[in-house]
Amino acid sequence: MNKRLSLFQKITWMKLAIITSWNENLSLFKFLNKYDHEYIIYYDFLYRPYWDKDSDFIQNRVVDIIKFLKKSWVEKIILPPSLELYFLSNPKLLGVHQSLLLPLFQTYLHDYCFKYSIIGKIWAFWDFSDIQIIQDLLKQEEKSYSLTDNQKSIKKFHSPFKYRTKEVPMRKYYLTTLSYSDFMINKIIKFDMRYFKDAMVDTVIPLNYWYFNFQNTLTKFFNFKKIRFHKLEKLEDSFVQLTSKLSSDKYSITMYHSWPIDLFQKQKKLVRLLARWKNIEINYEKI
Repeated sequence: MNKRLSLFQKITWMKLAIITSWNENLSLFKFLNKYDHEYIIYYDFLYRPYWDKDSDFIQNRVVDIIKFLKKSWVEKIILPPSLELYFLSNPKLLGVHQSLLLPLFQTYLHDYCFKYSIIGKIWAFWDFSDIQIIQDLLKQEEKSYSLTDNQKSIKKFHSPFKYRTKEVPMRKYYLTTLSYSDFMINKIIKFDMRYFKDAMVDTVIPLNYWYFNFQNTLTKFFNFKKIRFHKLEKLEDSFVQLTSKLSSDKYSITMYHSWPIDLFQKQKKLVRLLARWKNIEINYEKI
């Protein structure tokens, strides 16, 4: 029995699902495409954009998608940040075991954002769908976090953390036609950041994986010694930590889509990123 279990552990691999309403969570493939797993993407374009919908609506929609994905025998599911925290805090609402969710954002939050906060003043930039739930979720996460010795030694350190939030709605609409490096997009980003630079927060937390596409602009705008934005590399470190015991010699992409896939396929750079620069064929399945 032990020998059989040992053999299974050696050949185990992960079927990893990603739920996204547009390209927001596909930004993760800047590092995911380096790791051999069978990736299942639920491209929920029919209900795009999640960030403009009421949080209750999106939560119910995601529950239905997870039920569908469970039938596909996925081992782990990556959700948008605020939804991940919400369902990790309310696992019974999913109707599945909590372990089905990959705590990617939660790990990034604890291991980097909380851990390296300088004075406990944190800013989260969010979308409409986040505002109704994110403050309580961050406070809930903080309850399971223990200050480092260095943080305890800082007299002006805020415990519990002080949170500031700001909605940043415009840039994502421009991105339907403009590139991430477009001058107009980066001008809007700098304008959004200005208030929080003056407010002297010490850590910036993104609540949408799309924001990592602007990480160079963000880190250049802030003085990194005083205000920290933990870049995509730290998110990758969290992913590796969570999946280190799962290995595979297979890389594949299956995309379930709820709308004609033409708009996605026109994004040649993104398609090449997912397909490892045309080394594999993406399997498309209309729902």
